[in-house]
Amino acid sequence: MKNQKMDSGFRLTTPLVNLLTIIVGMITAYFLTIQSLKVELAAKAEDRVVETLDKKLANIEVILREGVVSREQFYRFSKEVETRLTRIESYVSNKSGEKIGNK
Repeated sequence: MKNQKMDSGFRLTTPLVNLLTIIVGMITAYFLTIQSLKVELAAKAEDRVVETLDKKLANIEVILREGVVSREQFYRFSKEVETRLTRIESYVSNKSGEKIGNK
């Protein structure tokens, strides 16, 4: 009689253990899938960020190459600007003197 009770208890626990194993397996598969998707999305986002930074750095390099002048070029430019400003100043002072003389 004791054998039958143990045997029937074992029969009830086997399907319950199988069901729990299936449920745990499904939960594990779900979380592993979610984690895998997170890793893939993070990798794609990182690739995009790297590409964006690379493009910005390339643009800055182009600007620096095109925009940088040598000391000689800067000196020449500043002298030309100074010369032009001197001419403008003398022109303005001459014109104002003519107006004063005309009045």
